[in-house]
Amino acid sequence: MQETRIWKVINNQLQEFKSIPLDFENRLHSWLEKDISILLPDAVLIGSKIITDHGKEIDLMAIDSNGDLVIIELKKHSTTRDVIGQILDYASWAHTLKADDLTKILQKSGSQESIYEVVNRNFDNGEEIEINENQRLLIVASEIDAITERIVSFLAAKGLDINAVTFNYFKDGNDEFIAKNYLIKTEEAIVVKDENKRSGRFVTRMFHEGKLDVGQKVAYLPLQNIGVNAKATIFKKGGSCLQLSNSDEKFSFSGLRAKFIKENNLGLNPYFPYNQWGEWELQDPVNGNKKLSDL
Repeated sequence: MQETRIWKVINNQLQEFKSIPLDFENRLHSWLEKDISILLPDAVLIGSKIITDHGKEIDLMAIDSNGDLVIIELKKHSTTRDVIGQILDYASWAHTLKADDLTKILQKSGSQESIYEVVNRNFDNGEEIEINENQRLLIVASEIDAITERIVSFLAAKGLDINAVTFNYFKDGNDEFIAKNYLIKTEEAIVVKDENKRSGRFVTRMFHEGKLDVGQKVAYLPLQNIGVNAKATIFKKGGSCLQLSNSDEKFSFSGLRAKFIKENNLGLNPYFPYNQWGEWELQDPVNGNKKLSDL
């Protein structure tokens, strides 16, 4: 696995810093608890040191912008082949977790929100997110041994969403530096997706069945009913498909719903859009207006 090398320019000469040992697991665990984006820019931390039903402890668990769980296992020194079985065991437990289970894990960490609220507060396209449909596995260590590297690469090539990450530590006086490397680069990762599940989402299905189309207008009824113009145009098929008149901003249904609710104090939960389809009306001057839930 590639290792980061760092040089310092001194009097127009290069002096290389050597990676040195770090109290890796404890310090990195603390850093990632505070800011999971160091490792996962598209994810939110759900919990730390999570105890499974089998009495095992998952170092960190996050959820990404697809609603997929990310299982993170930290290793202080180099990895061994045992870590593969360990993280697969964690994944076999995590894939059984329902939204209520994840909410309980969140609340053990001190959150007052449900998993739905966390997902929709942090990510757009809430109506397109299915909680824990897939799992991602990340092994994090100061170095990855050749056997682990080979097994991870094999499993990833066969479609399992697994990767290994190294964090190399450097020090210059009181200054400390951390460098991150992925075993499998994002553009090289092969992920098998269940397209039947993905295509079952409400908005995707509405477009696929021809019940929604580009150029149509929709209205948000809680605002329309109190005399406020709350219409948007569907400008494309997909997630963020709505555009307000005289605006360049693009929204998903859940994103625009949250905007309307917060700006107009409607008393609805802006981060729980899963029952929103009765709140939207398709504007059809020919066949009559219909709620999306009735389509």
